[in-house]
Amino acid sequence: MKAMTNVVLSRRQLLKGAGAVGVLGALGIPTTVFADDEEVELLRWDLVHFPQGLVLAGGEDIATDAATGDILTLTGSGEAAPKKRMATGGGTYVHMHNGKVFSQGVYKVAGFKSWKAAGGSLAPTGLADGIGTLAQTTGGLLVLNIVAMASPEFGGGSVAAVLGIDCAVPGVEFKIEEGVHLDVLSFHFKQSGGFTLFHVLHGEHRD
Repeated sequence: MKAMTNVVLSRRQLLKGAGAVGVLGALGIPTTVFADDEEVELLRWDLVHFPQGLVLAGGEDIATDAATGDILTLTGSGEAAPKKRMATGGGTYVHMHNGKVFSQGVYKVAGFKSWKAAGGSLAPTGLADGIGTLAQTTGGLLVLNIVAMASPEFGGGSVAAVLGIDCAVPGVEFKIEEGVHLDVLSFHFKQSGGFTLFHVLHGEHRD
């Protein structure tokens, strides 16, 4: 629990930079805002971390089921094409129950469900982007169908689930709770730590 608390605190500290967007706007300095949802043709998604101020893929996000106390830790990256309703990617998962590993393995994206653009950008934060460019970054809500596959020591097998990736960069157009959430079987895991990020690889956007 201590590690999870540290992640949440770090997230709050980072997003304090959101106030800079209002200052930039007041000065007449444009910030990147992406156009309507359908104008995003190809999107990259990542669960990220920020070692030494550098944005990198390979971060771990945590989600918790409030009813059971179970904790899910995910990594992952991939792409989504909203116009074509296609998505790819995957990552790893660890499911903890009562302080012990209940299941772990990998997951693969099985389909696209929805994308909601929210605008915004990491440009005002002063971070360095090791994935793409800060001008490509944006906030939003991406929902994917996935298939989770347990490792052999946990019995193998697979189960379908729905993964939500929510990114709240400075300047987003509506309130977003940063992180991931996942519905699988009777579990409903909600955001409780970690960072996500989207890069628009193709599609029109406006300042």
